[in-house]
Amino acid sequence: MAGLLYVVATPIGNLGDITLRAIEVFREADFIVAEDRNKALKLLSHLDIRKPITTINSYSEARRARTIVEQLMEGKKAALITAAGTPCISDPGDAVVRAACEAGIEVLAVPGPSAALAALSISGLSPDRFLFYGFLPLKKGKKKKVLREVLSGPFPVILFESPRRITETLGVILEETPERKVVVCREITKLYEEVVRGSIEEVLEEIAGSETRGEYTVIVEGKGKRTAP
Repeated sequence: MAGLLYVVATPIGNLGDITLRAIEVFREADFIVAEDRNKALKLLSHLDIRKPITTINSYSEARRARTIVEQLMEGKKAALITAAGTPCISDPGDAVVRAACEAGIEVLAVPGPSAALAALSISGLSPDRFLFYGFLPLKKGKKKKVLREVLSGPFPVILFESPRRITETLGVILEETPERKVVVCREITKLYEEVVRGSIEEVLEEIAGSETRGEYTVIVEGKGKRTAP
C-alpha cells in the first residue's frame, strides 16, 4: 500500500504557532522533506522529535522528487515543510506534490501559518479578494512590466521581497502607481516585528534607514480602492 505525503505549514517566526496536528504528523512521519535542514532541525528539536531529513531546493527538487515518491510507494509517510509558513507558496515543494499526485499517492494538507495571509489580515486593505504574486523578477525592466500588469486590477496585490531589493521595488511601485497605499510587513510574529502603513512615499521614507533583515511582505492596494476605515 502506498504511503502518504503531508504538506505541513510551520511557524513563520514564533514557534508557538505550530499546530497540534502538525506535531502529530511529525511524530507519525517516517521522514521529513525540508527546504532548509538547519531550520527543520531547530523546529524538530524544539518539539523533541528526531526524524531523517531529505532536503530539497529549486535546483534539486525535480530529481529528489523521484526518490521521495519511491519511498512513498513503499508505504512510508513523509511530511513536507518549507523554511517557514505553508510549502509550495513561492517556495520549493510543488514538484514533490505533483510527482506524488501523478503516482497516485494521497497528499494531505496540514494547514497553518502563511506570511501572505497573515500580512493581509492586518493590512487594513480590503481583503475580500486579492492577487498573490510572490517574488518579482530581479531585473528592473521586467519588474516594471510585471507590476504594471498586476497592479492594473481592483484587488490588493501581495508581493514578497528580500531586504536587498525592498527599497528598489517600492521605488518602482512609486513610479508606476504613486497614488496607492501600501503596507509593508517584516518579521511577522518575531521579536522585531514591524508593520508600516501609508503612502508609498511615506513607507519608503520610514524603512529607508531601518535595519534590513528578514523577508518583507508587501501589499499594494487595488486600483481605485481605499483602505478600510
